[in-house]
Amino acid sequence: MGPDTEALCTKRLAPGGALRLRDAAGCTVMCCAGTVWITQENDARDIFLAAGESFTFDRKGLALIRAEKGMLDDWMADTGITVICLPARLVFDQMRYS
Repeated sequence: MGPDTEALCTKRLAPGGALRLRDAAGCTVMCCAGTVWITQENDARDIFLAAGESFTFDRKGLALIRAEKGMLDDWMADTGITVICLPARLVFDQMRYS
């Protein structure tokens, strides 16, 4: 299944909530609402995504996605929820490695 046809999963994270992913190289995550921080094993970069931005993992090993801020509601208050979309296989992998 290629990236254009791969099933996507939406995850909601509270601020400080995180996902641990293993061997996500080549997979893309998108921040749909809120702000996330991403780090990968053997990578000195810190990647921050705002709503509408995406990142393709470029390393094997452990990767972390952490919710930094939630989305804003109509009155510009932080709702405390961050929403990300990622390939469903990564969510399955994350559950296996937890």
